Amino acid sequence: MRKEVKYSSKRLLLSLALCACAIILLQNYNVSAKLSFAVNLFCVLIGLAVCFLCLVPAVVIKKRFGSDVLSLVSRRSKPEQFAVTAFYAVYSVYAALYFLIPYTDMFCKKYYPDASPCVIGLLLLVCCVYAAFKGANAITRFGIFLFLLAMLTNFLMFAGSVSSLDFDSGMWQLRGDVPSFLQNAVFFSTPCFAGVIFVCLVGDTINFKLRHPLIAIGLTGVKFALVLFFIAFAVGEYAQRQEYQTFVLSRVAHFGSFAGVESFYMALSTMSVFMIISLLLCCVGKAAKKSESLPFISAFAAAVFVFRLLAYNNNSVKEILTDPFVFTLFSVLAAAALPCVYLIRERSRHA
Repeated sequence: MRKEVKYSSKRLLLSLALCACAIILLQNYNVSAKLSFAVNLFCVLIGLAVCFLCLVPAVVIKKRFGSDVLSLVSRRSKPEQFAVTAFYAVYSVYAALYFLIPYTDMFCKKYYPDASPCVIGLLLLVCCVYAAFKGANAITRFGIFLFLLAMLTNFLMFAGSVSSLDFDSGMWQLRGDVPSFLQNAVFFSTPCFAGVIFVCLVGDTINFKLRHPLIAIGLTGVKFALVLFFIAFAVGEYAQRQEYQTFVLSRVAHFGSFAGVESFYMALSTMSVFMIISLLLCCVGKAAKKSESLPFISAFAAAVFVFRLLAYNNNSVKEILTDPFVFTLFSVLAAAALPCVYLIRERSRHA
């Protein structure tokens, strides 16, 4: 297993915040139109609270023992190590597909209709394999560039929509129903997947501070709120009738005669999904002690591609792999439940 070079925890948390933004970039009828903007903000707060709670066990493990869950597991018996590795491997396949499927569908429907989603997915996975082989340190360095791209894209998308704002839609009112509220709250809890990556990789970071995850969650919340705000008041009901509402927002943004910044949106979406899958591959490589094994990383990526093919040919498989409730439940188990078990066991051992 590669001995990872220590890197700043700020870089890891910044990268995870950018990964979490892929949730809102790729949302496609996931946010119920029956809720007003004001109620959706409350759903965002609930979702981010869930994300923070999922980070707590890993934060305590890092602060108390200077380690991460995978490092604690490596001290246990071989069968236990195998079971935990298998669990995180299955989770990583699921999480990779949760983003790869909507991204490739969106890319082909909105940007390049002549391409096959499976071909686009294969090309992206090849790039992710190379990045994962280089390690999380290299990937998080790329996160700095992605942050600059995100700032530029957000500025163009939001500033270009200011002239279209209409506050007479009644979206400030408290309007909605319980099923829609629960649907949106679950959807805005899905960024807790970033907690799983944090659980696996935080042991390789230095200079960790509690404010780092808080800042990352805050940035995610601001991005979600701004996207919801401009979709509600700049695009309105038109966006609700279209697929991939954030893409629609990028298309209606304009500065005088210059209209549409969908190329920036597409670049940001591509880089976000690329970073998510690459970091998931790093997690599996670390869990299996195969970080330096290009064949192992490639085989794991091949498994992701096989399931992408299955989802392309079977809509039922696709629905299961992109279900926000299943994804959130799986993420909570991987980010909070299992780390809690090892936190309790480690505290007992030290006691």
